[in-house]
Amino acid sequence: MPTYSYKTLPTEGQAKTYRCKVVGDSTATLQVGRKSLKVFVRETSGGGFTLGLGPKLAKKIKSGKSYDLRYDGRRIQVIAETFVETIQGEARLQVGTIREYEPKERWAFRLPFTKGSRVIGHDSGINSGAAYGGFVLVLFCVMSLPGVGDRLGTAPRIESALALMSKNITDVVHAIRH
Repeated sequence: MPTYSYKTLPTEGQAKTYRCKVVGDSTATLQVGRKSLKVFVRETSGGGFTLGLGPKLAKKIKSGKSYDLRYDGRRIQVIAETFVETIQGEARLQVGTIREYEPKERWAFRLPFTKGSRVIGHDSGINSGAAYGGFVLVLFCVMSLPGVGDRLGTAPRIESALALMSKNITDVVHAIRH
């Protein structure tokens, strides 16, 4: 069970609605089209949230449409259900949870001479394989350079491996043609 940084307090009539007020940091962002709107999570429940937002922002949201909500390090797909009574000039929107996205694994690597600062960091697992392949390719190219490869003794081995691979590829192409 994940732990969250906000605390909840029961509201009146909680036995019917199972909603709890949020105390503490309740800021969140709601992705509406290409824009991210700053909203406040006022209540939580098992099936959704009650969001507080300005009247100008409320005009941009349509009931029945799905949006992405980023709150407390989580990304949740929600559907706008209904607007409830306005409290102190703040529009209140009830949203239902459709699904919660899995958190992305973060990766980063650094070069030894950077003294701990991150050089490259991405959130996607797809890019980590590409970064590893690129690193191996760069290492392979450096080891095959004439000055470096001769000094390390890797240039003749890499040259013979490339000659063997090109011979095998040529044999396969000739076999396919004939």
